[in-house]
Amino acid sequence: MPDHDDQDRPHRENTSLMLWQRVRRVVGVVLAQALLLALLALIIPGFRFTDAVAVIPAAAAITLAQSLLWPIVYGIAARFGPLLFPVLSFVLTGALVTFAASLDDRLDVGGVEVADLWTGILVALGLTAGNTLLAALFSRDDEPAYDRFVTEPLRRRYHGVAKSSTSGFLFLEIDGLSEPVLRDAIARGYMPTLGRWLKSGSHTLLRWDPDLSSQTSASQAGILLGSNEGIPAFRWWDKPRQELLVSSSRTTAQTLESALSTGNGLLAHGGAGRWNAFSGNAAENIGVYSVFGDPSKGSANTLLGYLLSPYMLSRILTLFVVDVVREWWQAWQQRRQNVLPRVHRGLKYSFIRAGTTTAMQEASRHILTADVLRGTPAVYNTFFGYDEVAHHSGIDRADSLKILTTLDTIFAHLERVARAAPRPYHLIVLSDHGQSQGTTFLQKYGLSLADLTHQLVAPDGATRMMAMLQTDEAMGHVNVALSEAVQGVSRTAAVLRRVLKPRMSDGEVALGQPKTRRAEATAAEMADVVVLASGNLGVISFPGWPERMSLEQLDAAFPRLIAGLVDHPGIAFALVHSEEYGPLAVGETGAHHLRDGVIDGEDPLIPFGPNATRHLLREAEFANIPELVISEPDPVSGEVPAFEELVGNHGGLGGSQREPFLLYPDTFDPGAEEIVGAGHLHDVLKGWIEGEQGGGDSIERWIVHKNVTPGSPPAQKAGEDTWGIA
Repeated sequence: MPDHDDQDRPHRENTSLMLWQRVRRVVGVVLAQALLLALLALIIPGFRFTDAVAVIPAAAAITLAQSLLWPIVYGIAARFGPLLFPVLSFVLTGALVTFAASLDDRLDVGGVEVADLWTGILVALGLTAGNTLLAALFSRDDEPAYDRFVTEPLRRRYHGVAKSSTSGFLFLEIDGLSEPVLRDAIARGYMPTLGRWLKSGSHTLLRWDPDLSSQTSASQAGILLGSNEGIPAFRWWDKPRQELLVSSSRTTAQTLESALSTGNGLLAHGGAGRWNAFSGNAAENIGVYSVFGDPSKGSANTLLGYLLSPYMLSRILTLFVVDVVREWWQAWQQRRQNVLPRVHRGLKYSFIRAGTTTAMQEASRHILTADVLRGTPAVYNTFFGYDEVAHHSGIDRADSLKILTTLDTIFAHLERVARAAPRPYHLIVLSDHGQSQGTTFLQKYGLSLADLTHQLVAPDGATRMMAMLQTDEAMGHVNVALSEAVQGVSRTAAVLRRVLKPRMSDGEVALGQPKTRRAEATAAEMADVVVLASGNLGVISFPGWPERMSLEQLDAAFPRLIAGLVDHPGIAFALVHSEEYGPLAVGETGAHHLRDGVIDGEDPLIPFGPNATRHLLREAEFANIPELVISEPDPVSGEVPAFEELVGNHGGLGGSQREPFLLYPDTFDPGAEEIVGAGHLHDVLKGWIEGEQGGGDSIERWIVHKNVTPGSPPAQKAGEDTWGIA
């Protein structure tokens, strides 16, 4: 048996490490404060240090005073509203500056000079702005600070929640992350928490095969509702409905959920949905497209609540600004180093990116913390940040992988919080699809899919064509977040409503979209040909024809179209319907009969894996499938060029977009069969929930017990209490 000293050594070492980290942090804050004071002395007339050495004790004194008084400021601002925080900060800082100057005069020791009241005001303003920035910068990776200002107040709020032995579920979706990229990120140290789970054996990682199309609306409909029937792409012309449907549209999501929901989705019976396309029949929803605006299924005040903490307000604003600047730097670095493939990343994109990687992720962290501490039975949350950055930066480049490190920190935080929850929790991390990467179709071939289609259909220009070849998915996420925030009844919500009123329609914020959406819908209705893109999946429709055109009708009306498409080096195959043979995948040198498996010539589907035929046949039999669905990955180089101007893309077949993952507790059994399709994954996850919470199959069917307490997270670190504070 080890002696007592051996047992205590890890605790002593961890305590020493934590103490050293805190000393370094204090020294860093004092030095940063000193630099700020020196900078202000250079730019503000009338404010100076007569002795250069005096700036250090002045900075130390201000830091000490702030550490003692800041909790009082936070408490007052939290009680009366976050907009009071900068005013209180200014008053406190001004008082400190005045006191320092007054003390200097009285003691006649030399050092600080403040010429007059106006100078003092300018110094106070500069210190207030600078200290807010410094506080957020030093606390953004400071878990003890987050627990002090966010987790602890939430824990006190929900202290009286009744305890339960029935396990809850946290489904944490990383949008767009493939299993190969995840494994690489773990191996390279970007995700130490998930790496620890796998190394300890508490969790298992597997790959699953999504439906066609491999994008969020199709996958989440299957995962959350149990079916994604009738979702052939991210956007498509729906002939039965005679309208353009776009997955990032709230009205489209509502239409689809109404058609697909059985009332017994993944989150039925008291669950909660956060930032998802569909509700999963959750009782409570925040940022969910399909139920936005339904007061019986929302909780907008909970979302706005995370801004009511002055700590969170300053943290969010600082992280947002830092990420905007980071995006400018990273985009410039790609241009400077001539990193290929790459796409243009403009000013507007930098703000959209920061919205998904900071504001929405921080909102998720806060809301999920509350969900766990109040014992919500099941929660499904989508993290969009990686998907957005990977689209523009690349799927496995440092720009994107650093987003995963932030998510890993959030998962570690939730793991700690779950230890103090009123019920045990299972943490399940998954993705809805992956992403593939390549030079875009336009960059590679010098023309877009719309250009190519126009050449083949109407070289004389007589045909009216409408094309949508660029996604606005991220803007949709930002608009939903803002729309949720303005629904509250607090003073902050009222301020947001006044600011955003010019951009609101029917109670919904629509930055950059409403006029565009209406114009696109009108153009599609008027067009003879509609060309749409979903990553490397292209869709061509003919709205003027009352039903889907067959291969024979297409050849008669547009004799150059099919042959011209499949002969192009960037097109792998076209999915069409023949009156004689049924659904076909037609390539340059052969065709695959999807129903009976007959191959004419060379099989165009060989490069796309054993399930390609299954996915294409299923999609071909949707009642609302467009005339042509075409895909164009390069099976030789491995590149998957998008029809959109995106480096990382998804929507069709080919590459790691087809390789999402499921990382689940080792106490569960996903079954012996490969998980193929989002509906299959829904059945597995729903079975786990019902096995733990009742209402379904017995627990023995879904859980393999290995003497592990259900819901128990990996072992706690030595020297760390329930909240991760030594």
